Amino acid sequence: MLDIFKGREEIAQATNKLFETGFYLLNIGFALMILKINLYTNDYQNLVEALSYKIGSFSIYLGLMLFINLYFFFRGKRKSSQPHQPQQPPFPPRIVA
Repeated sequence: MLDIFKGREEIAQATNKLFETGFYLLNIGFALMILKINLYTNDYQNLVEALSYKIGSFSIYLGLMLFINLYFFFRGKRKSSQPHQPQQPPFPPRIVA
């Protein structure tokens, strides 16, 4: 993060905290959303199968979120290392008399 913000530690830490908070909120929200289990038979096999499906899908979701987060970090690092070029107007200015 310090590379992205060119050594400005307070901005880097604040942005890191925002990424971390958003990551936790998304993950907790998704975990609570998939928490409901409908079992019509009361046997252990169905319970274990339902739990393994829920835990497996949540693990895949966590992995995807981690890779998306890393993508944004590396994209920001790449953008920050490029030299800043001022935008030029699309057409040269005209003098109207």
